[in-house]
Amino acid sequence: ILALGLAHGTLVDGAGDGEQAEATGNVAVEARAVAVHDTSVNPFIMPQSGTELGDPFPTYWDGVWHLYTLSADLRQVFHFTSKDLVKWTEHRPAMVGRRIATGTVVRDDGKYYLFYTDAGPQTIRLVVSDNPWQFHGTKSRLVAQADNKVYQLHKRKFRDCYVFYKEEEMLWWMLVEATSNNAVAVGLFKSKDLLTWTQHDPIFKDESRQHASCPQMFKNDGHWYLTCLDYPTWYYYATEPHGPWKLGGYYHTSRLTAASRWADDGKRRLGWGFFTKHSTPEGTNRGYGGPLGVGREMIVTADGAICVRPLPELIATLREPNRNSDIFACAKELSGTWTLDADRQELQCTSDAGGVLLLDLPEENPNYYFEAEIELFPPEATAAVVVRCSKEFDEGYRVALKPAEKRSSVRQFAANGGTFDEREHAFASGAPTLLQIFVCDGQIEAFVDGRVSLSSRVRNRTEHRVAIAITGGRATIHKPLLHYFQQAAD
Repeated sequence: ILALGLAHGTLVDGAGDGEQAEATGNVAVEARAVAVHDTSVNPFIMPQSGTELGDPFPTYWDGVWHLYTLSADLRQVFHFTSKDLVKWTEHRPAMVGRRIATGTVVRDDGKYYLFYTDAGPQTIRLVVSDNPWQFHGTKSRLVAQADNKVYQLHKRKFRDCYVFYKEEEMLWWMLVEATSNNAVAVGLFKSKDLLTWTQHDPIFKDESRQHASCPQMFKNDGHWYLTCLDYPTWYYYATEPHGPWKLGGYYHTSRLTAASRWADDGKRRLGWGFFTKHSTPEGTNRGYGGPLGVGREMIVTADGAICVRPLPELIATLREPNRNSDIFACAKELSGTWTLDADRQELQCTSDAGGVLLLDLPEENPNYYFEAEIELFPPEATAAVVVRCSKEFDEGYRVALKPAEKRSSVRQFAANGGTFDEREHAFASGAPTLLQIFVCDGQIEAFVDGRVSLSSRVRNRTEHRVAIAITGGRATIHKPLLHYFQQAAD
């Protein structure tokens, strides 16, 4: 039991026998707590049972973030809640059954509506509850299905419903991934009461797409945005909610899946994805399901681009002194010349050709968060932070920054090694680059300048050191920080 608690969350006293009373809206209910997951201890959420997760569909009510997410076997809807975005309470599954695929949970007039996809026939169903904790699948009703005229089922796409209130029309809108005239589409249905739905023509069609999974639409600064998953996760923008839509780009790679659903508290949008199994330079491993990735906050830039950064509340907790290593006490030169200034919190590589600095960490813990602001001279120089690095500096994973090539990546250690994940990124000229790396259990995530994210599964879970490698120039590493996560489970 203790091993499970360390691996997946903290067991709640009496979980399974006792109950934790919570209130949401005007309804006070009994919410059965199973575990508490502290993301400053393990940033990648898995249920207490160890069941792999699928598509998340978060929402927000009354100061509480609710994270609903599928189980990989489509038999459960897991439910996590948080007020501080660091500690997450896992509750008993919100719904149990079979063939439960992606949907939405909304609240209206004291009732809670869980829309979901019946993955067998590819239809949209609804369960209504008087609380957000328990939805009885036996009470579900059919609310939408392909008519085989406007929407066809021959490509098995009528799924992933997203429901929201369209204030301009005073109607509820439902978006679904669909097929229309042999093109991938986002279908539209409308309702006054959330129970009876009227079919409309699709708002989006694209013959070049294979998927428009987990669609969501929102308005920001006078523009409408449409996000959807097609490996990777893409976004479109338009001046009207029916389009025409222009492709903006993508903000997640294919390594983090179903990260196109966002919860909105009226001030910002937060989202999650999960680590699908995928082929990497370490081998082939495909399949649906895995742990959730680090929570993200959406940033929309001045030019309308969607970017992401890790949750600021989590970063603030990781920066607290507790469980942070003294980097300056364990830094060792492997090559080049380095100046270490603990008072200024700076590591400087002063050799024109670069060099390598090894952080020979005293705690043999391969799970940690590392961040630093990296300044390179000249701009053509490159930097790599090697996580899970060996003492001999011959093994690990390189999180590489190449400003001149406008590229960041997670790569194998060898110079000619394979790439786990890679993104284009326009580095700011003459400014340090903020690099934030989460490495825990079998996953790595990195964020560059609070704009670009990299994600991948990895196999090496034993090496515990960090190295900083500079090539082709000098560098100053500002405010380096290392926070330990949990020890790897036996």
